[in-house]
Amino acid sequence: MLGIKELMEQAQNLQSKVSEIQEQLADKIVTGSAGGDMVTVEANGAQEIISINIEESLMASGDTEMLQDLVAAAVNEALRRSRELATEEMSKLTGGLRIPGLT
Repeated sequence: MLGIKELMEQAQNLQSKVSEIQEQLADKIVTGSAGGDMVTVEANGAQEIISINIEESLMASGDTEMLQDLVAAAVNEALRRSRELATEEMSKLTGGLRIPGLT
């Protein structure tokens, strides 16, 4: 059975590994798209939007509502992929065990 000291050391080790994974996730890029790739959004593994690219022909169409819908859809897809990436990376640390706040 683990003593308090060993338990605290394991918790600190886990916290260190989590921080390392979070730093690595910030460097990984995922892409979401909509409208047949007319709108593409890049996000990192920290769920931050890095860039949004909109094809010029879509801008010229003047259909603001469609443009807004496509941007929202592409952003949502990029963020979903970013969350999936983070969950996948954290599950490597936890061995697939779902720990609230980590996965």
